[in-house]
Amino acid sequence: MIDFNLIVKVEKTKLNSFDLKSLEKLGFKMQNNLLYPPGDSPFKLYAYISTLFNSKTILDVGTQYGNSALAFSYNEKNKVVSYNIVDEGASVIERDNITWKVMDFRNDDTIDYDNVEVICIDVDPHDGSQEVEMIDFLKKKKWSGILLLDDIHKNAEMDNFWNSIDYGEDAKFDVTHIGHSSGTGLIVM
Repeated sequence: MIDFNLIVKVEKTKLNSFDLKSLEKLGFKMQNNLLYPPGDSPFKLYAYISTLFNSKTILDVGTQYGNSALAFSYNEKNKVVSYNIVDEGASVIERDNITWKVMDFRNDDTIDYDNVEVICIDVDPHDGSQEVEMIDFLKKKKWSGILLLDDIHKNAEMDNFWNSIDYGEDAKFDVTHIGHSSGTGLIVM
């Protein structure tokens, strides 16, 4: 497993050194925010995280326009599998190390959880209840790795959800300052 300290202690200057311009060109939406700085958007953090290991799988739960998957695909030695309940267009993006799936990841029997290093959950609506169900699912699977949660401060429901997670101060980190302005949480599972 990755040393989570490499993530929670990374400096913004290091994250800003990640050039995502080539990935941004692959995006299909004009509102592409891959180039925004850490603290505004999480994508440079995601690209950095992808460089901390090789030959592993990253699950991106909540594809929407594909920006998270693109950022996680920065390290081409890893495989990114991105899930969305409906296709919102990201499936047109072609990148060798990304697989797009229109389904609930919990119904995908092909996942080798022993090879999954990182899971990012960013699902709509951001109500804190879906996230709890997904975390419970991962606990039942006895998955271990880095769990990233987007939009943990987007609204009162997400704040309550984040505050209710009891993993201890050595396993739960608010990394909003280097992630997304609406909140980025990291849990070591």
